[in-house]
Amino acid sequence: MAKIGLLALVLSFLCITPAVAAVSDARQACIRTAISDGAAARGSSAQLSRLFNQYFDGERIARAAAGKDWKKYSPAQKDAQRRRVKSLVISEIAPRLSAYQPAGIQFLSESGSKVRGKMTAKDGTSATVTWHFAGEACRFVNIAVEGFGSIISYVGREPSRKN
Repeated sequence: MAKIGLLALVLSFLCITPAVAAVSDARQACIRTAISDGAAARGSSAQLSRLFNQYFDGERIARAAAGKDWKKYSPAQKDAQRRRVKSLVISEIAPRLSAYQPAGIQFLSESGSKVRGKMTAKDGTSATVTWHFAGEACRFVNIAVEGFGSIISYVGREPSRKN
C-alpha cells in the first residue's frame, strides 16, 4: 500500500512540474553565430559596430533602460542613451561572451522570447545566460548574465548630462 502511495505522489509531482521547453534550432543557431561572429571581430571597432546593428535592437534596449523617463528625454538625450547601449555591448558584453566557445553552450530552456543556457569557457568557468529576443528575428533586446546583471541594468536610467 505504501508503494502505491509513493507512486501516486511521484506521478502527481510529474504532472504538476512544468516541462522544460526545448530550445528551437533557429534560436540555438542565432546565439552560436552571434558569439562566433563577435569573437571573430575582436579588436575591429567597425566590425563590432556592424554586428551590434545586426544582432541587437539598440532602440528597444535604450527605451527599456530609460523606463518611463524615455518620454521625457530630449532627442539629444535619446541619442546619448542609444550610444551608451552600443558602447556597453561592444566594450563590455561582447568581450565577455566571446570568452565562451559556441560549442560550450548548453541550452536549458526556451519560454516565449527568452532562451536560457549555460556557457562554459575554455578555463572551465561557467555562467547562466538568458538571451531575450526581439520577436522571431535573430535580434536581442537584452542579455542577462547570472552574477553580472543585464544590458538594461548596466545602461541605467540616467540620460547623458553632456547633451
